[in-house]
Amino acid sequence: MSNIIPGSRNVQLDDIARKLGISKTTVSRAISGKGRVSEKTREKVLDCIRVMNYSPNMIAKSFSEKKTYNIGVVIPMDNMETEAPFFQTCLMGITKCCALRNYDTLVISAERDGITQLKRVLESRKTDGIIITRPLQSGNMEQLLTDMNVPYVTVGQSTDPDAVTIDSAHQEGCFELTSYLLMNNKPNKLGLIIGSMEQTVNRSRYEGFVKAVGAAGPNVPNKTVFLGVNGELQLRRVIDDLLRNECSCIICGDDIICMYVVNMLASIGKQIPRDIRVASLYNSMYLDMYSPPITALNFRAGDLGAAAANLLLNILEGKETPQETVLGFEMLIRKSTM
Repeated sequence: MSNIIPGSRNVQLDDIARKLGISKTTVSRAISGKGRVSEKTREKVLDCIRVMNYSPNMIAKSFSEKKTYNIGVVIPMDNMETEAPFFQTCLMGITKCCALRNYDTLVISAERDGITQLKRVLESRKTDGIIITRPLQSGNMEQLLTDMNVPYVTVGQSTDPDAVTIDSAHQEGCFELTSYLLMNNKPNKLGLIIGSMEQTVNRSRYEGFVKAVGAAGPNVPNKTVFLGVNGELQLRRVIDDLLRNECSCIICGDDIICMYVVNMLASIGKQIPRDIRVASLYNSMYLDMYSPPITALNFRAGDLGAAAANLLLNILEGKETPQETVLGFEMLIRKSTM
């Protein structure tokens, strides 16, 4: 006798077969309508599914249409603890949207630009489509998905010109925040710290900064730019260098870099904004806890996730979808730059 509780989503073909005293193959054939199964047996199987209250339509559809009703979500696992807020919020948006449209989500971990687990999931046909939450300059994941003819959407700009993308207006936001700092704070020396340039989002942020500096004309202050900064030791050397050069305003590429900057400045007795101003090109709950509050760009990770899921599900349903969608941003001007 099956131990499955009616209404549970954990019902498997084995449980139905065991309850009816028939083989799993017979259950599968009865649901799919393919193969030699009597009408009486088919009715018994479908009646059993209804009694156990497990969305029989989804089981039947998954077999007859060869769909899994799963969406794979590729989440980067390097630096996961520090980057967790964005990806958790994005994943929550994806999950909620998928649930509303009768899909489940399968999390696929990725180490930097590794594709081992993604390839394994694709080869075992566990998903109908993929959402890449951090596209990289290498484009390895997009190439794999294209080669295997699997629909996908990227959260962020992709190097694949044919990719369907959903992104925030990072370049425009970074342009506006940098322009604001140049016009309203008039720093004597400006510093910029950005992480891995393999991430397409960091390239967009840097491009926004460069455009703002270019638009400022001949009166732009001296600037020191550090790209590809990775790890606490390297960050310490960068901050030391900026302080030796009497930098008056530091723009941090994201919230994690900003936390390191703020904590290090506090450890050596530097006060924000009296001694030095600080801003971040990405806001998160971490920065909301600091005093003074940090000037930052706010992007809606949950909305990005939900939009990505909607795009992918529309593709799977054969609906027309835009190739590129861009969401807005909010510029939070706080005491750290006043």
